[in-house]
Amino acid sequence: MDVFFEIGLLVIFAGLGTYIAKLTKQPLIPAYIIAGVLIGKVFGVATDQEIIGKLSEIGIAFLLFMVGLELEFKKLKDIGLVSSIVGAVQMAAVFIAGYVAMALFGFTRFESIYLGLVIAFSSTMLVVKILSDKLESNTLHGRLIIGILVVQDILAIVALSYLASASNTLGGMFYAKIAAVLIVAALASKFIFPRVFEFAATSRELLLSVSLSVCFLFAMLFQSIGLSLTIGAFVAGVLLANLPYNIEIVGRMKPLRDFFSILFFTSLGLQLVFDGMSALLAPLIVLLLLVVIAKPVVIYLALRVLRHKARTSFITASSLGQISEFSLILVMQGVVMGVVQQGVLTMTVMLALLTMAFTSYFMSYEDWVYRRFVAVLKDFRIDPRGEKHPDSPKAAYDVVLCGYDRIGYSILKSLKAQKRSVVVVDFNPDVIKKLQNLDVNCIYGDICDPEVMDRLDMSRARMVISTANSYEDNLLLLHKVKAKNSYVPTIVTAHKIDQALELYKKGAEYVILPHFLGGDMVADMLPDFESNQLRMLMMKYRHINDLMERKGIGHDHPTHVTG
Repeated sequence: MDVFFEIGLLVIFAGLGTYIAKLTKQPLIPAYIIAGVLIGKVFGVATDQEIIGKLSEIGIAFLLFMVGLELEFKKLKDIGLVSSIVGAVQMAAVFIAGYVAMALFGFTRFESIYLGLVIAFSSTMLVVKILSDKLESNTLHGRLIIGILVVQDILAIVALSYLASASNTLGGMFYAKIAAVLIVAALASKFIFPRVFEFAATSRELLLSVSLSVCFLFAMLFQSIGLSLTIGAFVAGVLLANLPYNIEIVGRMKPLRDFFSILFFTSLGLQLVFDGMSALLAPLIVLLLLVVIAKPVVIYLALRVLRHKARTSFITASSLGQISEFSLILVMQGVVMGVVQQGVLTMTVMLALLTMAFTSYFMSYEDWVYRRFVAVLKDFRIDPRGEKHPDSPKAAYDVVLCGYDRIGYSILKSLKAQKRSVVVVDFNPDVIKKLQNLDVNCIYGDICDPEVMDRLDMSRARMVISTANSYEDNLLLLHKVKAKNSYVPTIVTAHKIDQALELYKKGAEYVILPHFLGGDMVADMLPDFESNQLRMLMMKYRHINDLMERKGIGHDHPTHVTG
C-alpha cells in the first residue's frame, strides 16, 4: 500500500476517534490507541509497520523536544524541596514494588525493570491539560503535581538514556563521546544560540526552520554515539527552553508535534497483540492496583509527613494515579532493542488506556471523592485532617469573601471602602502571601474543603460572597452556608444562565454573571466611544494602573498613554 494511504488511514481513524472522544469528554490519547486497534485488529487493514514505526519514532522525538522546550531552568528552581522528595520517594517505592511483583510472575530481569519504571511515571501531558482546563495550575496542589511531574520527567529521560545503552557493551570511549556532546551543547546554548535565534526571531518561518535544525542536529548527534535520537531531541529542547523565544518556538512546533504524536499513539494500537492475553491478565491487574492505589497512597503519606493538609495531599496524590506517555516510549524502545517481549508492550498499552481514563474521570469528581474519603475515615474514628489548624482567621469578620484573584479584587476594595471587616479565602499561595503583606485577614484553602468550612464561623457572618469559577463549588458553598445560617445573604458566581437559575433556586440572594456584566459594560461604552476619546484614554490609564496595582508592580516609572 502507498505511504500516503498508510498515513491517511491512521489520521482519518484517529480524527474520528478524537471527535467521538471530545463529544463524550474522554481523554484523547486512549482514543488514538483505540483507533490503531480498530485499523489493525477489527477492520484488518494491512499497514507497513516499518514505515509507521519510523514515523512514530519521529513523533516521539518531537514529543520529547516539546517537553524539553517547556522545561525552563527557572521553573526547576520553583519545584521546591517537597516535590523533589515526594517525587523521588514515590518513584523508588513504586518501582521496587513493580519490579518485585513482576519478577515473582516470572518476567525476565530486564522486563521487570521496564515494568517497574512503567508504573513509576505519571502522565504530564494528561494531568497538566486537565489542571489547565480546571484553572487549577496555580493552586497549591496544582503546583505540587506539576513539581512532581517535572521530577519524574527528568528521571524518565535518565532512565531512557541508561536503558538505551545498558544493552550494549560500554567502554570509556562511549562516555567520553557523551561528555563531549554535552559540553558542545552547553557551549552552543551559552555563546551561539542566543545570537543565532536573535536574528532567526525576525522571521516566523526562519525561527521554525532553525528550531527544527537544532532538534534534528542533536537527535543525529546522540544517535551517532549509540544513544536514542529521542534523547538528543529532548536535550535540544532543553537548550532552547531558556531562550527568550521559547514560547514562540513552542507555538510553531505544536502542530508538528501533534501530527507525529497521533502517528505514534495510533501505531501503538496497531502493534497490540491479544494472543496469550489470558496469561497476562493477573500481572496486568497487579500493575493496575499498584498504579491507581499504591502510588497515590505513597504520595499521600509522603505529603502528610511533610505536613501538607489532607485535601491538598489527597488531590495531589490521586491525580497522579496513571502511567505516562514516557512509559509507552520506554517499552517501545525496549521492544525495538529486543530486550522486551511484545506481550509487555500490550500490557503497557492496556494499562495506559485504563489508568488515563480513570484519571480523567477522577479529576472531574475529585471533590465528591474526597468528601467520601473523609466520611469513610471518620467511620473508622480517624480524622484525616489532623488536629492543628494553623490557617484560622486572625481577626473578627462579618463578610466572607471566597476567591480574590478574579473579580474578588474589586469586591474587597469596595468592602474596605465601606469599612467592613472581611476574611478572604483563596487557594492560590501567592495570593495569600500578597494579602498577608497587605495585612488583609485571610486563610489559605478551598471552599469545598470541609476543614476550611469548619473554621469559618458562618453563624456570625452578615454576608458571604463567592467568586469561585466552579458551579459545583458554589452549589456546595451555598448548601453549607444556608445549613449553618439560613438568613445570611449569599452572593455566588455562575458562567451560564441555567446554572444561575439553579443557584437562585437553592437560595442565593444574587448570582454574578461575569461574562454578561462585562459584555453589558462594553455595550454601554460603544455608542459614545468616538465622541469621548479623551475620557476613554483616562479610563484606559486608570485601568492600566489598576492592573499594575493588582500585580504588585511599582510606579517608579510613569505610565505613558498615547493617543
